[in-house]
Amino acid sequence: MICPQCRSANCFRSHRDGGLDFTFTLMGCKPWRCHSCDRRFYAKRVALSYHRYAHCPRCGNFNLERISRDRVEDGIAITLKRWLGFPAYRCDPCRERFFSIRLFRRIVPSDGIAEENQEAAESS
Repeated sequence: MICPQCRSANCFRSHRDGGLDFTFTLMGCKPWRCHSCDRRFYAKRVALSYHRYAHCPRCGNFNLERISRDRVEDGIAITLKRWLGFPAYRCDPCRERFFSIRLFRRIVPSDGIAEENQEAAESS
């Protein structure tokens, strides 16, 4: 999630508080808070254009690690998902482990790509 005010990727889900928050939740928008500028805003977890790719069900992160199917412990129909060979993933920020049949594509914020390119240029 990217903050609409400061464009930081340092945003996390905020707790719902009051009727307005629950109304927005019913419409599919959840409360978020930016830790950089402390702004609170409403947004969907994942943009519709990226919804077909594997993402964390808790925080919406796309930067996932593939893990062994045996490492996923709780959820619905785990034995069936293991038997069918669904890939298992782990989200590093929230440490959620889950199965997903969606396409895997690592999507990182644009400022993260710029930092990686700069580090690669400095090491060369």
